[in-house]
Amino acid sequence: MGKDEREEWLDIFTHEMIPCGTAPRSMVHERGLWHQTFHAWIVTDRGADGRLVVQLRGARKDTNPLRLDVSAAGHLEAGESPEEGVREIEEELGLHVAPGSLHKLGVVAHEARLGSVWDREFNHLYVAVVPDLSLDALRPAVDEIAGIYELSVRDFLDLAFGRRHEAVLTGYRVLPGHLQKDARTARWTDFVPRSRVYLELLQEFFLGKG
Repeated sequence: MGKDEREEWLDIFTHEMIPCGTAPRSMVHERGLWHQTFHAWIVTDRGADGRLVVQLRGARKDTNPLRLDVSAAGHLEAGESPEEGVREIEEELGLHVAPGSLHKLGVVAHEARLGSVWDREFNHLYVAVVPDLSLDALRPAVDEIAGIYELSVRDFLDLAFGRRHEAVLTGYRVLPGHLQKDARTARWTDFVPRSRVYLELLQEFFLGKG
């Protein structure tokens, strides 16, 4: 099969994460082929009072549109290493983060059927600690992101593990040419679902407990 240069090509794997070739993204999602993604959670501090950045996914996303999600994420293209996925932070948020400042938490398998999309991913999970981060200095990609918000690590984890029902997020709606101040109350059901293993890795990093 010849490559269509207009489409993103991804490395594909067995369920045991053994490489077995490449395929175009459309085929990967149609056939449920295992592939790799880069996930980076951006936070101002490692403890419970750190401010954690979350994005509101764009309305035209093929999976989980207009749901709250990891700060920045994306597919790893064919031949790309997990660390090279750091480009996603700059592409989505306009924030430069050096690969050496990323903390890798692990790799988590994720599988979901969402309409015609059969998504089977190995999520390479990272945290970037950016102490002087300011949301209004970010330049979110308007074609990818509908909003950019922050909440405390404590509130995020309390939502994720059912210790509270809702939390207030502050930030901006992403509009063509500008950011509009916004605040919203969110429940855990407003977020893209994540497995307990995924969430426990985050909790262990932020709070030192599983």
